[in-house]
Order: sequence, then structure tokens, then C-alpha cells
Amino acid sequence: MAERYPLVEQREYGSPGKRGTWLTRRVTRDDQDLPLVAPHQVRVFRVGEEYVEDHGQLRAGDRIVVEASSVTVVDQRVEVPVVVETRIPSAEADDFTVRATFYCTVTDPCAVVRDGITDVEALLLGHLRDVPGLTEDGSDQPIMRSAAVRDRIDARLTAYHEMRPATLSGLRARHGLVEVLTPREVAEALAQEDDDRRRRELDRAREEREQEAALRRALLETELELKREELRNTSALRKERYRQEEELEKEFGRQKYESVRSRFQRGADATQQEHDLTLQAQRNRAQRAELAEDFRLIGADPIAADFNAWRNGDISAAQLAERLHAAEERRDELTDSRLRVAREEELKRVAMEREEHHWEVERDDRRHELTRAEELEQAKAAREEEARRWDLEHEDLLRRRQEQRADAERLHRDARDWAKEQLAVRAQLGKQAIDRGLFDSTMYDAGAFINSVGDVSYPQGAATGGGERDGTRLGASTARPAADGKAPLAGDGKARLAGDAKGRLAGEARAELNGGLRRPGPAPTPAPAPGSAAAPGPAAGASGDDEDDDDYSDGNAEASLEH
Repeated sequence: MAERYPLVEQREYGSPGKRGTWLTRRVTRDDQDLPLVAPHQVRVFRVGEEYVEDHGQLRAGDRIVVEASSVTVVDQRVEVPVVVETRIPSAEADDFTVRATFYCTVTDPCAVVRDGITDVEALLLGHLRDVPGLTEDGSDQPIMRSAAVRDRIDARLTAYHEMRPATLSGLRARHGLVEVLTPREVAEALAQEDDDRRRRELDRAREEREQEAALRRALLETELELKREELRNTSALRKERYRQEEELEKEFGRQKYESVRSRFQRGADATQQEHDLTLQAQRNRAQRAELAEDFRLIGADPIAADFNAWRNGDISAAQLAERLHAAEERRDELTDSRLRVAREEELKRVAMEREEHHWEVERDDRRHELTRAEELEQAKAAREEEARRWDLEHEDLLRRRQEQRADAERLHRDARDWAKEQLAVRAQLGKQAIDRGLFDSTMYDAGAFINSVGDVSYPQGAATGGGERDGTRLGASTARPAADGKAPLAGDGKARLAGDAKGRLAGEARAELNGGLRRPGPAPTPAPAPGSAAAPGPAAGASGDDEDDDDYSDGNAEASLEH
């Protein structure tokens, strides 16, 4: 069986580091982190929950390699033999040893890595032991009938694998050779394996000794070669050092000669330059003196300059005459232009003064208009403010009048309700007293009591007090003469209204009491005619004993209630 099948190598990665120069620095892994793969092997990188298959194309700086947490090398050889052995009982005391060979091929490297298929032999051994009836195939056969047992097991495994092939994650396992060994064959096989192992160990030891000898011989040869090379290098260095010293001495002599020569040449050049500069300074000084004298004599006069040029021969007499004529014409033109400019300046000054005066007049007019408009706006605003103030005072006056009227009506209504309540209470008390016969045993005039029911004190101040709350100012502001010249009837009209309401309520109470006081007795005295003197009015009959009757009726009512 091939060693380390199907997972050849596994490596776990840590966090990648940054590598490269400061310009090309980036996150990557080292090339040593990538395991080498053979032509029949692949690498499987785990990136998170995914598994990526690589045939040796990815590099250390690729994203998959940087993000991977582990890498596994998977063997993809075809038909790799895997041998498994198990023991089954026989008819004798010893057991048969069944050796089955399976040929495995990796079909999905990612599935093999994901499911961790590391021990294929154990999985196939479990699959072999799961074959039903495998242990009973040799239980009826002696040890010498191993061939028959092998045929039985081969047929059983072939049929079983055709119905239920071995299911391994990412692997395809095919059933191959089946061997049934006796204990003696097993012992011989083990002895043969031990001999082979010892032979391999001896061969490996011999090869190691030969390798060590070859390595020692190579080291000695290398040391000898290094010493020879060192001697050659030492000799060459010595020769090179002598040659360099000789060249240095030659170069030093040449530089010294060049230095002395250059120093002498610089001294000679400096002396010559100083002489040339002295001559040039004298020439420049003479030219400046001559130029200063000419400037002092000629100055800025172009005519004098022309005469100087004619004297020096720079121009001819004809050119001098032309220049003098041109200078005269320029002088005349300059005079004319100065006069024209002066006239233009005078005209501009007069025009500017005229425009300035016109602008001042317009500015005064505009200021006057703005002042007049502002005054009109202020007067308009004052009138509007006065009108608004008058409107507010008028609205305030109307609101106060309405409030006074509403207060008077509310007071009148309250007084009337209070009078009604008093009349109703007295009528109720009188009715209860009559029903209980309180007046049968007393000398009391029922008519006087009936008349006293209507004599309820009416709060005159309540009816007229609403108009007197504001004092004299309200009366002065609201009291106006009527259209026919009569005095206002505010107080008298309220009194009359109160008297009418009082009389009406008193009449209703008397009628109710009369209906309740009718009982057997002497017939009432017929009432005199309305115009006769013997017919007292309702108020006249009750005017004499008003207060006594009221006290008496109240006392009787309270006594009856206590009884």
C-alpha cells in the first residue's frame, strides 16, 4: 500500500504578513508556505467554508492563497492498490487469513479533504467486515481447503460489490485480488516480510555508509580545492596589490607635476589678466572723462549734438541743415500742440463746472422731493393712526355698552328667577299649611296671607345696578337725550319691568292659593265694582299688615313643619 494515501501533506496557515518594498508592500504569503506537488497530485485550499482545487497554478500572492486557512496535497493516481487483512474461523482450531486488495482512485479531491479521508485501509476493512456471510464461508472447511474458501469469498465479494459498491467520500474503490492464507503461509509471509525488511535495512545502511563516504570524499576534495583557490587568490591579490602600488606612484608623480605646472600657469595668467584690466580701466576712465565733458558742453540740446556730430564727421552739412530744419518744425508743432491742449483743457474745465452745477441743482430738487414725500407719508401715517385709534375707541365703547346691556339683562333675569323661587316656596308652604289645617284653629285672615304671597321684596338694585357699575363716566358716555327731547327711561323702565313681573307672579301665586284654600264655610263677600271706593286692590288689601302677615305665615309654616 502506498504510504500517506490519499492525503500526502497537510498544512495549517496563520494570518498572512505584509512583504515587499515600501512601494510594493502588500499582504502575501511566503513561497515556502506552498507545498510542492507532483504531476499526479493536486492542492486543495480551504477558504472559509469552501474548498478550492489547484493544480499548481496559484502563487503565494493570490487572493485564494492569502485567505486560505489550510492546504492539503491529494494523491490522484489511478488504481492505487490498498491491501486489507482479516481473520475468519475455520473448521479446525486455526483461522483463515483473508487478504483483499482494493484499487482506489480519487474522483473528488475537495470531498476527500472536507471529509478527512486519512485512513483508507481502515474504511475498506470496515467495508470488508460488513459483507454478510463472510465469516461463515470458512467455518465448515479445514485449513487445507484454503483454495475453496478463496473461491467462495471471491464470488461473495464480487457479487456484493456489484450490488453495493464501496462508498467513500471522493474515492472510487474497485474489488481486486482475494487471497486466503493458512497459518503456515501467514508465518512464511511474515518471515518473508521480516527478511525483506532486514534486507531493506541492510541496503539502506550500506547506502548510508556509501553516501557518507562519498560525502566525506567530496568534502575533502572541496577543502583541497578551496585551499588551492585560496592560494591562487592570494597570489593574484599580491600581484594586483604590487601593480596598484606602482600605478599609484606613477599617478602621484603625474599629479604632482600637473599641480606645479597648473600653479605656475595660474600665476602667469593672473599677472597678464591684471595688466589687461589696468589698461582697460585707463581707457574706460579716459572715455568717461571725455563723455562727461561733452555732456557738460552739449547737455540735452539736439542742435548742439548735431553740430558735434558734424564736427566729428559723423554727418554731412546737408544732413545738418535737414536736421536743423526738422528741429525748427518740431518746435513749431510742439508750440501749437501745447496751445491746443491748453484750449481743450479749458473747455473741459468749463464743461465739468457746468455739469457739476447741473448735478447740484438736480440733487437739491431730488432732496426736496424726497423730503416732501416723507412729510406726506408721515402725515398720512398720522391720519391713519388717528383713524385707527378712533375706531378702536369706538369699538371699545360699543363693546362696553353691549357688556353693560348683557349684565343688566342677566341681573334682571336672576332677580326674576329669585322672585319666582320665593313665590313658589311661599305658595308651597301656604298650600301645605292649609292642607294640614293649620289655619283652622287660629284667627288668621286667609286673604291677607294670600295677598302676602305676592308681596315679595324685589331687588331693585340688582335690576338697575348693572348700569351703575361704571359710575358717572358710563352714565355720561351712554346717557343721550331721546329723539323727542325726553329724558332717558333707563331706571324707570327697569323699575316698571320689575313691577310688572312682580305683579304677574303674585297673581299666579294668589290663584294657586285660592284654589287650595277653598273649603266649606261662609260664602265669600262679593267683590265691589271696579270703580267703587270699597273695592281695594290687591296691593291695598295687603298694604296694612304686610310684614305681620308674613311673619305670622312664616311662623305657622315653621310650627307646622316642626309638628
